[in-house]
Amino acid sequence: MTKSTPSDNCPKCGGELFQTDKNTFTGEVWREYTCRSCKHIVEVNEGIALWQVLHDAAEKAEREKGGK
Repeated sequence: MTKSTPSDNCPKCGGELFQTDKNTFTGEVWREYTCRSCKHIVEVNEGIALWQVLHDAAEKAEREKGGK
């Protein structure tokens, strides 16, 4: 599993966090990390998803192209 959380340690027990889920369907990148020691879950919002940026740029380009 990929570990890209700002801190690799569980804020509850200090154990190591492992990425258990990644979700981008909202247009933002949400990652979920779980501590294998205490099962504490940490959710991290990493900002706008790349697909959302590309989608918005394509829509803007299409609007500008059609307006000329």
